[in-house]
Amino acid sequence: MAIHEACGVFGVFSPKKGYRAAFAAYNGIVSLQHRGQDCCGICTFDGTAHRLHRGMGLVAQVFSRGDLDALPGNAAIGHVRYPTTGAIDERNSQPFNVAMKGGSYSFAFNGNIPNYPALRKRLLGKGTTFVSTTEIELIAMLFSTALKAAGADVFSAMRDVMGQLDGSYSIVFLDDAGNLYAARDPQGFKPLCMGEDADGNVFVSSESCALEALGVGEFRDVKPGEVVRISSAGAEGKQVVKSPVISHCMFEFLYFARGDSVIEGRLNHEVRYKLGQSLARMHPVKADFVVPVPDSGRSFALGYAKESGIPYEEGLMKNRYLFRTFIMPEQKQREEAVRAKLNPVRRIVEGKRIVLVEDSIVRGTTLGKIVSLLRGAGAKEVHVRVGCPPVVAPCYMGMDFPTYGELIAANNSVDGIRKKLGADSLGYTDLSALNEALGLEGKLCLACLNGVYPLKVPPPPRGKRAKAGAMPLQMECGC
Repeated sequence: MAIHEACGVFGVFSPKKGYRAAFAAYNGIVSLQHRGQDCCGICTFDGTAHRLHRGMGLVAQVFSRGDLDALPGNAAIGHVRYPTTGAIDERNSQPFNVAMKGGSYSFAFNGNIPNYPALRKRLLGKGTTFVSTTEIELIAMLFSTALKAAGADVFSAMRDVMGQLDGSYSIVFLDDAGNLYAARDPQGFKPLCMGEDADGNVFVSSESCALEALGVGEFRDVKPGEVVRISSAGAEGKQVVKSPVISHCMFEFLYFARGDSVIEGRLNHEVRYKLGQSLARMHPVKADFVVPVPDSGRSFALGYAKESGIPYEEGLMKNRYLFRTFIMPEQKQREEAVRAKLNPVRRIVEGKRIVLVEDSIVRGTTLGKIVSLLRGAGAKEVHVRVGCPPVVAPCYMGMDFPTYGELIAANNSVDGIRKKLGADSLGYTDLSALNEALGLEGKLCLACLNGVYPLKVPPPPRGKRAKAGAMPLQMECGC
């Protein structure tokens, strides 16, 4: 598997002035670490000013106890970042602070804005100066102008901003009164949820797993197009933009979000388990063991084993001190990292027929290496089963596969892919099984599976790159 996505956001507000929000934000972004490992940051409001600490690396590397002690305040936002195509640079780390005529604000963002180049060019033409290549800086600039025109009405300002953005995003931000805001794009591409603990502290997160880690028992999704203000007066939500089309990213359910996260009422583990069962019905095979590609293939493999009756085994052991290979900046480095990351258990796979279950195939390079590892450990047969239908088109909403050329299923038949992987057989689920497992037919973004893009700006034709200002294939994404 070689997909990367873009970032995780977290926010916390406590009605108690002595509450140390930075520590809650730290625990929140640790729980979201799988969403990005290049850099991270936390910003708090201490009653008079925003205090920010951010840096390159994992959360535990960037923050010490002293760093958190230096971030007082009862409200905070946090961020973990992976850039979809942009520079790995501390200047692009978040949260992002900006002073404007309507006050000081701090922002954190998850998503991808396809019309970013055109919006940035327009602002540059008006004399706006940028200090980073991040989309969130652009959003902050748009917000500053809109807030002034709206007479400091944040909801109206966000309605204006969201009307200009074409793409996917979840945003959390703090104002200079210590109020916490959360906003989700009108089509609901990116997940965002919120909940309250037993002490009245309110949390907002890209995924529910971070809320549960902080003791939140009940939570809800922020609605597509909704802006929520959380303050000492409580939580107030307004749907400022309503889209006729809802387009939840199907990859959040199948791969990117943690298995224990709940999105739109669906537990990701259960969705993946059902798809594994569908795989077993659609592509049966005689085998000795079902083996997952850890960790994201595990739920699919459990479903396959249950439905097929073939015993489940952990035939690949993961080095848990290495993170997803897609974090490596170059493809060659990702390939070299596979061996250090995964080790086949020879006593399990040697002389056996293996069903290798993976969540999805995008480029296919990593999975081909894994098949080779199993062969090297003595596997008699390797039958690959994939929980996601073939990825045949680029993504412009946050997943980092922006060209047709890098997609193995866009350029090869299923049997051609099988040969490239070195597998004895290959089977995918299909759109029907996906819709059945999710129960969200008509409310999913399936662009990478069918080439139909729910965007205002049409993507470039197959084989072509976007013209400047049209689509962000050359941009430096700030998320």
